[in-house]
Amino acid sequence: MRSFQLSFSAFSQYGVVFATVGALQAGCTIDNGLKGSSDANGAYNPPDLSVPKQEDAITQVTVPAVDVLFVVDNSGSMAEEQRSLRENFALFMQYFAGSGLDYHVGVTSTDCDSPRTKGMLIEDDTTGTKFIDDSFSAADATRSFQQRANLGTSGSSDERGKDAAWAALVTNSSSTSSGFIREDADLSIIVISDERDYSRDVTVNEFSNWMTALKPNGNSYFSSVVGLGNSCINAERGTGYLEVTANVGGIEWDICSSDYASLLDQLGLQAAGLKNEFFLSLVPVEESIEVSVTETDGTDTVYSAGSDWEYSQSRNSISFNEYIPSPLAVVHITYDVLSTAGDPSVEVTDTATGSDSGS
Repeated sequence: MRSFQLSFSAFSQYGVVFATVGALQAGCTIDNGLKGSSDANGAYNPPDLSVPKQEDAITQVTVPAVDVLFVVDNSGSMAEEQRSLRENFALFMQYFAGSGLDYHVGVTSTDCDSPRTKGMLIEDDTTGTKFIDDSFSAADATRSFQQRANLGTSGSSDERGKDAAWAALVTNSSSTSSGFIREDADLSIIVISDERDYSRDVTVNEFSNWMTALKPNGNSYFSSVVGLGNSCINAERGTGYLEVTANVGGIEWDICSSDYASLLDQLGLQAAGLKNEFFLSLVPVEESIEVSVTETDGTDTVYSAGSDWEYSQSRNSISFNEYIPSPLAVVHITYDVLSTAGDPSVEVTDTATGSDSGS
């Protein structure tokens, strides 16, 4: 009897194995609750592999106030430079006239030999105004500046540009320059001279510190259109000006360059505070970037890569080549987001700790 029971037990165990093998060979399946794409009782739900889209809507700077002072050398060697400045000034004014910007533009000379000239804002012979403001039309503003900047070449050969600016903006601020410089406005000083600075009233550090402290919550620029070295025989290096530009910020430009059109364009862009560069919030697939601008009148315009704007990978920004969006215009940048998952060449930074989470 024991022998029979053991045989039956063994047969039962092996019989189950044989039955299972047979079932698999017959093509049967065991249902563990898994559903496939062909399963009539379940819905196929593949992962979403689409590239996410991003749209950055960036508003051009709000209407700012800005005060711009041109300090122009009127010594004997400056006739050609003064003429180039006057002829190209319309390019500077394109960022101001009719833009809605609240601006003041004044002119003084580097001649500080006499109290009658030291830091005095040059008046318009026609209107009697001491400076140009947003009440001027574009044509009137250009005409008025051209008249003011026609200073001649009989001024002092002891050029004192910093002293002139200091007198105009500090010493005379409550008298002959009253109303020109404003507490809530950005400030841009532009010196144009082919000689070094011979100022005696204020040092480089004093002037730089004054400008920096003057606009703690705003922008101040000191641009030097001066000699940069041995670029031309008639221009001495603009020592005394270039150091202030380095301390405060601004444009350094070689006065020996004949490209005054580009100079005035860049000075106008900087002084107006309007941006032509706009930063993306995420890393894009470069080929997918699309750019359009909605102006304040509701007009929507699409701009083309290459001809209208360029993308900088290092800065993750787009920059318009010539067009500058007007104040309060909205720049729309749409693009596919670049995925860095699985890309060992991309270092991912943990924004919470600042450490690299990649390899």
